[in-house]
Amino acid sequence: MQNIRVEPGSASVRMVQLKERHGELERRLAELERHLSLTPEEQVERIRLKKEKLRTKDELTRLSAIRAP
Repeated sequence: MQNIRVEPGSASVRMVQLKERHGELERRLAELERHLSLTPEEQVERIRLKKEKLRTKDELTRLSAIRAP
């Protein structure tokens, strides 16, 4: 069995971090969507989370394109 070494600052590590964060954002947004109504603070949080989720997805796409042959 071969060990694979990955540099801490590598694109692979960053992609894993972004995927984890994207999942966290999805879970929180799903939680907010289950509410019948949102407080003003939750509405602001929902907007902020959606924007962050989109930025995360964009960065994942960009990193995937860089890694593709």
